[in-house]
Amino acid sequence: MALYSNQLSLSSENLVAKKKPKKRSLLRIIWTIVRIVLLAIVIAVIAQLTWSFIIFSGVFNNALFKIYSGNGGYFYKFEKEYNRVWKNDRERLERLKVFEENCRRIEELNEEAVERGKNVTYGINSMTDMTDQEFKEVSKADWHVSRIYEAMLRNRTEHPSHFDWRPKGVVTPVKAQGKCGSCWAFASVATTESAYAIAHGVLRSLSEQELLDCNLENFACNGGNVERAFSFIHDTGLVSEGEYPYVAHRQPACLMDEHSKNLTKIESAVFINPDEDSIIDWLLNFGPVNVAISVPPDMKPYRSGIYAPTDFDCKYRVVGLHSLLVVGYGITDNGQKYWIVKNSWGDDWGQENGYVNFIRGVNSCGIEDEPIGLLA
Repeated sequence: MALYSNQLSLSSENLVAKKKPKKRSLLRIIWTIVRIVLLAIVIAVIAQLTWSFIIFSGVFNNALFKIYSGNGGYFYKFEKEYNRVWKNDRERLERLKVFEENCRRIEELNEEAVERGKNVTYGINSMTDMTDQEFKEVSKADWHVSRIYEAMLRNRTEHPSHFDWRPKGVVTPVKAQGKCGSCWAFASVATTESAYAIAHGVLRSLSEQELLDCNLENFACNGGNVERAFSFIHDTGLVSEGEYPYVAHRQPACLMDEHSKNLTKIESAVFINPDEDSIIDWLLNFGPVNVAISVPPDMKPYRSGIYAPTDFDCKYRVVGLHSLLVVGYGITDNGQKYWIVKNSWGDDWGQENGYVNFIRGVNSCGIEDEPIGLLA
């Protein structure tokens, strides 16, 4: 019996002895897991900091980081004003990087303008988070139009120093084409709106989306030709913007109602002689003029003043072709001539709610190469 008891006692001690290592092993396992979790957290933090450093490269070294990031910074205000929503933090950081680069360029352009005595300023707008490649996608006009219309030749007369169609109530507010290469549609519609208002005394805001969906000879957001657009408007007509609102992409089918009434049409399109005086003649006697330009990337942040890109910019730094509407012209106190040009990049871009004063008389970026006027 004693032997049995001793054996039992020994067995119990052995059991206790065996249990203790298991407890220590369990603690070691728990501690190992904790260390792995902590290490993973540290690695994640380091990775995030490394990614942030890559994204913000060059920003950490100066005060721009505070300007562009915090809740009171430019980028935060930009996000709120333009309702930017990002898929994740990575996308936000990437856009912040683009925004920061564009802001640096804006600062450089403004400094350069001051140094060279240029009457122009640049600033933040809805495209400040857009790369040059994305900006290129917005500028997709087809500039190579055939001259099927007889050019208008008029006797030269003395011109007033300034003229503007906007106060006469025949120009609609600036619209926004968004991230769609539909400038051809916006410029064609804007020209039609003004021509019709001048001829009939009624200003209608017409549908760009109708051209995107129904004018199949053009390519919607992938670019278009204003000649083909004017031909469509002449034959088919345009409904109002309210009846056929803009969605910034081509829809699967043309949604034109066959029984639509109050269609706006044009009588003819005229290719004006490609020179300053002929364009002014048409402006004074008939109405706004459709034009096209080569677009340098520095036009994206334009804010105010006379935009006067260099010949080098117009030839070698072009991101695309762009259609616009000349609604008037003027001259500064120091004798610098300019066109008053309606754009389609929204009313926050440029000056006077979406306009640019484009240097006149030197055919900068081809603005005087392909002027077209409409009669309605």
